[in-house]
Amino acid sequence: MEALARRSWTSFSALLEALGLPVYERTHRLLVAPSSEMLRQLDVQTGIPLGHLDQTVIPPGLVGRYAPRRRFCPQCLRESDGRWLTRWWLPWSLACVKHEALLSVCPSCLKEPREFLPRPVHVNAPGCCLRPTGQRSICGADLSALPALELEQGHPLAQAQLELDRFTITRTTNTGSVFTHAEECLDRLTQAMSNPAPPALGNLLGEAWERLFITTPNALTEFAAWRLRERGSKILTRELLRQEYQQDGKPLRQIAEDYSLPRKYVVQRARELGIPVYRGKRPHIFDDEWLRDQYVNRARSADDIGQELGTKGDVVRRRLDHLGVPRRLFGVHSWPIMNRKLDSSVPVDIRKVTEGNLHGWLRLRRFQILMVFPTLTTAATYLKVRPSALTGQFNRLEVDLGAELFHRSVRHAAQHPTRRGASLLRDMNDLQVQDLMREALGPKFEPMPSRAEIESAEAAADGMDAQLTYLDSDLPALTHFHIPPTIAPLLKHLLECAGQETYAVHIQNRTGMSRATIQNQLERFAEAGWLTARNEPREERPHGGRCRIYYSLTAPARQIPILEERLHVEQHRLAVRSR
Repeated sequence: MEALARRSWTSFSALLEALGLPVYERTHRLLVAPSSEMLRQLDVQTGIPLGHLDQTVIPPGLVGRYAPRRRFCPQCLRESDGRWLTRWWLPWSLACVKHEALLSVCPSCLKEPREFLPRPVHVNAPGCCLRPTGQRSICGADLSALPALELEQGHPLAQAQLELDRFTITRTTNTGSVFTHAEECLDRLTQAMSNPAPPALGNLLGEAWERLFITTPNALTEFAAWRLRERGSKILTRELLRQEYQQDGKPLRQIAEDYSLPRKYVVQRARELGIPVYRGKRPHIFDDEWLRDQYVNRARSADDIGQELGTKGDVVRRRLDHLGVPRRLFGVHSWPIMNRKLDSSVPVDIRKVTEGNLHGWLRLRRFQILMVFPTLTTAATYLKVRPSALTGQFNRLEVDLGAELFHRSVRHAAQHPTRRGASLLRDMNDLQVQDLMREALGPKFEPMPSRAEIESAEAAADGMDAQLTYLDSDLPALTHFHIPPTIAPLLKHLLECAGQETYAVHIQNRTGMSRATIQNQLERFAEAGWLTARNEPREERPHGGRCRIYYSLTAPARQIPILEERLHVEQHRLAVRSR
């Protein structure tokens, strides 16, 4: 066709349009695209013997949709007046059998000369490189004038190429048989070239051999894809994929890297063998009976089960939906503590408070602690919560049991449990109940107060007549103490004079308190370790007069936290009470 266009003094594309043939961008499409009807029509139009063009086309499966790496023999181009042989398109065409020379690429542009359709053939000499190098320019190198890269006589490469060329290829040839024959020949050639003493190729031939043979298994060619499938089918067996992918948990990407195979092919091979392929993380394998028992019978939440199995709660919920297990209410109602059922050996009141109740165990524990304190306020101080919060919790506890549990404290009368409350306390002292309480509360399990803390609370509960807490520098700093409202002004004055000494007359002038009250409270503070007292020496009284007693706060008293804030609160209470 190229010679006909040159004799007709027209471009190749114009000749194809005149013959009613499509103008392809890639030259190799002319070898695989024409149908039998198109070839018969072309025989009639050109006068070529009938069926002669069938020998110039090859099966489409040999090259695929990508252009193969076409090579050529310079001597064959000179002898055939620039005609290009069909077998040069085959991916295993590495040498010319007739001249025992290695096929070449264009030395000028270092590209395949006929990759793109040669258009201006009528203005260029036969056998030149017509590869475009610009919008209106071509390479133009004379390929027929190149020196041949001759091989030694009897070279394994020439022998392998002779064996490959003997295989007849037509439009109807099975590509699988062609590829199998080519693979066997190339394997023998590879073994011959990898011997300890391979046949010499010379510097120029060695570079050409590396460029041509190493790039032959191009992943874009059908032959390379076939070689890849054959090699992969031998390596990636069903047993290997089940062991490494399903049992060992190795990702397909890692398997592809280990065996030097494309990841896309490994995925395709796994699907061919019926092995499920997962995008991202593979699904968790559940024991359905165990999952049903944990969720239904043991009333565990999906998030709790997922945390134990190392997966997400949503994954567990989807599996439960797949098993047809009815879902519980979403949120706090699905928590294990809300759905746990206690054994019948547990007292009825304990079960009534804790089953289906989020904070039942916490209310029971705080009620147990409350009953050792004289007032709810002292218990709240120990628990470090607001009294109003405790009041709400105990009211809810009494509602759950439907009975009053304790008598509230009044002045000079501490709180104490009712009969129902005393019965509940006895039930809570049971070892089994205590173990259940510790398990349910975990780190929120609050210890019972010590004897010293209870005595301090009892002293604080006496109000105005409360005994001052004894301060000792050898003991840790106090966090709970009681300040009677009547001594708040005196403590405030002492704090203002912290680090200085003061005396009764000075305090009276500053606070307006009576002299007797000041003297009594100062003595109480000194006995409790809050103040130090010092008699005024005679040399400090130059004009004589009565001996003064100087007082100052001790170090433990100055270290009490939030003392000034508490004093302001107590002063406010005292002012309100006086009004």
